[in-house]
Amino acid sequence: MSLNAAEIDQVLAELELPGHHIQKIIQYDFRNLYLQVFRPPAAWWLRVCLENPRVRFHATERPPRARRSHQRFEDFLWARLRGGRIVAVEHVHRDRIVRLSVHRDGEETLVYLRLWGTRANVIVTDADGTILDAFFRKPAQGIETGATFIPQPPEKPGKPRTVRPVADGRTLNQQVEAEYREQEIAADRERLIGRCRRALEKQERRTAARLSEIEEGRSRKGAADRTRHIGDLILANLHLIRPGAEWADLPDYLDDNRTVRVELDPTRSPTDNATAYYDRARRAEESAAFLDSSAESLSSRLERIRGRLAELESLELSALRELVASLEQRGGGDRGGSTLPGLEFESQGFRILVGRNARENDELLRHATRGNDWWLHTRDYPGGYVFVRNRPGKSVPLEVLLDAGNLALFFSKARSARRADLYYTQVKYLRRAKDGPRGLVLPTQEKNLTVDLDDARLQRLGVGQSSLTT
Repeated sequence: MSLNAAEIDQVLAELELPGHHIQKIIQYDFRNLYLQVFRPPAAWWLRVCLENPRVRFHATERPPRARRSHQRFEDFLWARLRGGRIVAVEHVHRDRIVRLSVHRDGEETLVYLRLWGTRANVIVTDADGTILDAFFRKPAQGIETGATFIPQPPEKPGKPRTVRPVADGRTLNQQVEAEYREQEIAADRERLIGRCRRALEKQERRTAARLSEIEEGRSRKGAADRTRHIGDLILANLHLIRPGAEWADLPDYLDDNRTVRVELDPTRSPTDNATAYYDRARRAEESAAFLDSSAESLSSRLERIRGRLAELESLELSALRELVASLEQRGGGDRGGSTLPGLEFESQGFRILVGRNARENDELLRHATRGNDWWLHTRDYPGGYVFVRNRPGKSVPLEVLLDAGNLALFFSKARSARRADLYYTQVKYLRRAKDGPRGLVLPTQEKNLTVDLDDARLQRLGVGQSSLTT
């Protein structure tokens, strides 16, 4: 609850504001204003909070963090009040309006702190009551530059109020700060937990949907074997196929020589038709390997997301803030929350993205990365692009780099050799090859890294045994 009239009187008595000079003004956000005031021998901060239902003002031992960008009202106060001296303070009509009279360069400025719940405001006038500016401009309420603001007595006298209990050894200022600090921490936790939960549940739904699609694709994995078998049937029965035929009825030696109708390309020879079926089977097998890797990666990610959801309530406030920042960064790089191609892994809090073909490489490079992210790729072998998303203020640890290097090796043609040289650089040092194929880039300022395939490391990342033996 906000401060009542009796508590405002007590806070003013404890602060002894007359005689203090205003040294600094910081508008921390759209509800809080801080004034640093000084009277020998010390300076301290006065906080004015306009957030309902915690409207109040009091001395605070927690100075605000300065903002890089200044708010309009903050700039106005700097120009009007900085260096001024508070000569008088009054609780106007005991109606929860505090007036500070500030003198600077022979000019008087009146600062009204209206502590009225949803209508709380800070209004600055000249000595005649003409409004110079306000924290919240409210033309419908007559709170705008040039209007007159002279508080009138309330129509009905307020009910008698009492001061809240104060713990032993504390002033009312200290009690107020402590109580509202606990409320703000609880409110911050609830707000951050809600933001995290919404973001994680959205990720959970998207990841589960992708996993369901991939599992459906894996259920059709036997199509590759069937396609290869058709190629075998064509080669085993070349004498039964007429040149230029669009189909042929061939005996299936694996099914008691029952007749199977096989579609053919009439522009190709029977042998070329068999080769085409073998090519389709090979591509289907490669696709199946990708699906296996994708399923394992997504299953691992889904488990991590659900683990994070389960631990939200036990996280400290600092950990919640860090998680929110991480989730917002993740959302900012995902084209407004749409699902990116490729695979995603996590290592020591760093996000690793893997493209497995030219399309995925190009999509990730265009839509999921920024200049300070890191890019890895195998030398002398075609393969996927691996990106390590940058975390502001943190360098990429060697273990994370080795994790990314193993993924780059695994998703390349060098995988069977189990050892390869890689180069890595930041995305801002990649240049697209003019008129080159999609996704092709030319790196500069690259560094070298030799990687041996580490099965245990890959399994820890979520690339399971079935993928390692594919």
